[in-house]
Amino acid sequence: MPPLTIAKKKSDESGQVIIEFVIVFSMLITTIFLFVQMAWGIAWGHYVHYATFMASRAYLSAGATQADQFASAGTVLRQTVKVHGKDYFPFLAPSRGGGERDATGTEPVKGAMVGTHPEAIGKEHSRLYSWAEGVQYNFNLKLFLLPMSKMIASDGAGKNIMPPGGGKGIPWKGVIPFTSDSFLGREPNVDECLQEMTRLSTSTGINRGDNDNFVEDNGC
Repeated sequence: MPPLTIAKKKSDESGQVIIEFVIVFSMLITTIFLFVQMAWGIAWGHYVHYATFMASRAYLSAGATQADQFASAGTVLRQTVKVHGKDYFPFLAPSRGGGERDATGTEPVKGAMVGTHPEAIGKEHSRLYSWAEGVQYNFNLKLFLLPMSKMIASDGAGKNIMPPGGGKGIPWKGVIPFTSDSFLGREPNVDECLQEMTRLSTSTGINRGDNDNFVEDNGC
């Protein structure tokens, strides 16, 4: 009888060790996955900030027309956050385009907005809103690396996440929405300068008499 009792105790202890190992290992793996996920998300977020800043600089620079400025910003975004017109990491941070963007406007690539900030629409000629021309990029950070991601994603589905201090709620869809803004303003383009100079020459009565209106100026 005693040998049988000892064998039973050993068997029970080995089972307990396995359970403890599974629990600790699961927690360890979850922590590692969470760390990797956060590192990837932070790295991509910083890169997107750089991309929107460079695109807003391209949009800021003067061109022949405003369409050229739009095109320059779109080219920078296409070369930095897209590959062959698609997201670099759709499994990690897919772009949020169309009506899901925080700001509506020209969308040269999916997820982007180039143009006037929503708060400045209708106030473009006000000095208070001279900054409100630039670029925005929207993307979602997936929770795919977390072992419990499906449970987290399904929990609270259909509810809104309210930002601190109130404001527009964000519907929870199992992903974390991010937005990168860079509004540096926009230099007048050649076409706008020509129209403004012609308008000034006409309104101020400056005319050489040969139907070629002009204003003495060193640029626009």
